[in-house]
Amino acid sequence: MAHQPFSRAERVARLLARMQNVPRPVAHAVAEAVVEGTFKGRGAPAALERFYAALAAAGRTPETANREDFEAAASSRTSYRTLISALTRFDPTVPLAPARDVTKSWDRWLNSTYGSKPKKPRRSTRIAALPEQWPAPWREALPLLDRVVRRGETVYKPLREKSRASVVAAIGTCETARTWAIGRGIALGDALCADIAEVFLRYLLVERGISARSAADYFERVEGFAYRGRLFDRDAAEAFADIRGQLRAETEDQPEGKRAKVQGFLKAFDLADILHAAARFSEAATSCRGDSAQAERLRRKSVIFGLLVNGSDRQGDLSEFRIGREISRLPDGTWEVEFRQAKTRRKKELGALWPFTARLLDAHVLADRPSWQIKDRMAELDGMNLLSLGEDGYDTYHPSALLKQEFGISGHLIRTLVTNLIRTEEPDAAWAAQALLGHSNRYSQRAYLTDFRVTASVREWQSTMADLEKKVARATVYDEAS
Repeated sequence: MAHQPFSRAERVARLLARMQNVPRPVAHAVAEAVVEGTFKGRGAPAALERFYAALAAAGRTPETANREDFEAAASSRTSYRTLISALTRFDPTVPLAPARDVTKSWDRWLNSTYGSKPKKPRRSTRIAALPEQWPAPWREALPLLDRVVRRGETVYKPLREKSRASVVAAIGTCETARTWAIGRGIALGDALCADIAEVFLRYLLVERGISARSAADYFERVEGFAYRGRLFDRDAAEAFADIRGQLRAETEDQPEGKRAKVQGFLKAFDLADILHAAARFSEAATSCRGDSAQAERLRRKSVIFGLLVNGSDRQGDLSEFRIGREISRLPDGTWEVEFRQAKTRRKKELGALWPFTARLLDAHVLADRPSWQIKDRMAELDGMNLLSLGEDGYDTYHPSALLKQEFGISGHLIRTLVTNLIRTEEPDAAWAAQALLGHSNRYSQRAYLTDFRVTASVREWQSTMADLEKKVARATVYDEAS
């Protein structure tokens, strides 16, 4: 005997019976949509029941759902996607940001299972020779980079990790140039001689095609290394110094790349446009699914843009900010930044960030969670990287990559733009630029102080000329009246 089809009411009732822990309004909406065919995700009632049952067992409300609740409902990637779709449509009070790691985990599983491609043999792109490939005298001098070395009246201090790596790369590239020349029949020994200087120059400019500025940097690093290790004779020292001087002179004759980029930016934008973009990205993130990579990226961009303008920090420092360490949120909702700069090791403390920036930071930390969870979120994220909201951060140039996508400039140029703005609006406030940039009085700030003095002098001259013009105009009126 054929089974009689269930009526619409019976089908709805059967679906409701499978969702005992699902809030009644949500369960009714899901049942109606499934029966009417407007929601195609199969297994939505079961997935929702698992999710809300996990919440009930843990004594949590939907607004405080965490990663474990989403994992409990995800028996497969299909059921997980169905759950997220159902929550997005039928219960928007559930924040999806806590599910971000679950989403990434299922995406990785999918890619590893179905998206893997056969690995191609990797071809090394390394140019610089490794230290073990260097001539013996060069290798023996390498440990001197880590010591205090006195050469006459000059004292060479141990190099920091980044500076040391750049010197090692320069020496390795010099060895590559030496090997390259030997392969073309040019007889060269192990000494850093004048002939190697000529070979090194040709290799850098012709074979590698690098700029005169970069080539000068390579020569400078090789010179420092050679002086530490006493690897130069007089002829070699003069040859390297002469070539470096010529490269620097050629660089100075070329148009200033930094100034050209700033001028190009200012023709189409100003600093306010960067802040408008930050607000736009933060707002756009609210329209994205809470667990999506797009929402995460938009919130991160908004924070980066806001902090680059607000604090004028170097992008390398910004990439390393940790919540509760370099950047903190006070109980009244104010955010403050205080840190030691990686480049100068000087402490930088600007006090409270703008309320605008604070709102961007709150939105980034909360994602789509309700605002009353901010205190718990700050405790949860204590010590985490600000940009990634995890233990590991992004590379140093991540802020620049995002900024170039929108405005075609690097994060470092924001510092120049902010300084120019201060100089234009308040030419007597050079101290403000110094505080923003984290410079010392004697060295880095000198060029900026000169610009401020020039601007102030021009302003004074313009004011004097305006006063003179008024006096001339009054005298003319008096003469005509007479």
